[in-house]
Amino acid sequence: MPRYYFNLYQGSQLISQDDTGYECPNNAAARQFAQLSNGLVALDPFLSGASVRCCIVVLNEARQSIFTLPISK
Repeated sequence: MPRYYFNLYQGSQLISQDDTGYECPNNAAARQFAQLSNGLVALDPFLSGASVRCCIVVLNEARQSIFTLPISK
């Protein structure tokens, strides 16, 4: 099963790099995982008060960005 990595950015600054990754069957499943993570990140008090927008950037096994998901606050 392919491994995907979920990095957290605040604006253009990387604030959390996923070095472990998670196995997902395909890109659609990785997007769904990122959407679930989005809700948890939005609850973080540090990030919820940030004036700069945050996002999750999802990378495939080759560490290429496949999509970006903005964090909804």
